[in-house]
Amino acid sequence: MAKRLMFFVDFDGTISREDVCYTMVKTFAREGWAELNTLWEEGTLSTGDCAQATLDLISALPEELTAFFARMEIDPAFPVFLQWAKEQNHPVYILSDGYANYIDLILKRERIDAEYYANIMEYREGWHIHMPHLNPECGKCGVCKQGKIAELSHPDFTKIYIGDGYSDLCPARHSDMVFAKRTLADLCGQEGIFVYNFQSFNDILSKMQEIF
Repeated sequence: MAKRLMFFVDFDGTISREDVCYTMVKTFAREGWAELNTLWEEGTLSTGDCAQATLDLISALPEELTAFFARMEIDPAFPVFLQWAKEQNHPVYILSDGYANYIDLILKRERIDAEYYANIMEYREGWHIHMPHLNPECGKCGVCKQGKIAELSHPDFTKIYIGDGYSDLCPARHSDMVFAKRTLADLCGQEGIFVYNFQSFNDILSKMQEIF
């Protein structure tokens, strides 16, 4: 395995302690969102269709959501991990099927400088999803994480994926090493994909220092 490493990291429930998008929906959406989420998990609805239908159930104004996002916390070990990666010249990219609205706010609050790719919530007399990183040939996810990995990766680097949920399975299939927890760990187990389990970025940093 090459010793030049490249990390691709999910945000919701991976960098953030809570799944910010899920918590937002649970807090602000009217009844019916849970059924939409189940259809998305089953693959019946794409991220775009599910997200727009869910956003249609949210009447909160931009300032209400901004105040809500400002209360969300991250894994305190992530900045330590990111600093280590930068010192070792290992690129780190955040790939999220959530929203830039809260990712940008949280990263700036924590003074974290990291490149990220995400969907965008736009407010025009109601909330609308904008998906600048959609793969129209697939359309399953708003952000095609596999596509971004293919675009950003280099053959001399070992591709390491870190995630926790349904949208992380596809990129996990196309990575050289996977750190997983919760749903992603279960899905990878069902497909026979070897993963390193983690609870915190402290676990990941320890394993990286052990292996490399």
